[in-house]
Amino acid sequence: MLPPLVPFADAKTHLRITDTAHDAEVTQKLALASAIIRDYLKDRADETWDEATTPEPVQAATLYLLAGLYEHRGEDFAPDDYDAALWAAIERLLVRFRDPALA
Repeated sequence: MLPPLVPFADAKTHLRITDTAHDAEVTQKLALASAIIRDYLKDRADETWDEATTPEPVQAATLYLLAGLYEHRGEDFAPDDYDAALWAAIERLLVRFRDPALA
């Protein structure tokens, strides 16, 4: 398993969590968000990235996705189209890290 792309403390701060009651859930969701972002970047994700060396735009995208996984657990993909807006924001952050798609 590869290390998270964002420090755990930063993840908790981003989620506005100040206690330790949710640490296990934050750890799980941070691992998931990191894996999903790495998968999205495909071979452009550096396997040596860790919480200290990940580029800031990739960290920001990871935090966006972490918040989405934490706050929107799949039961509220309603007409507001949160998922599409979340991925549009992530794509804008990561566009320079991805190879252009071929049609």
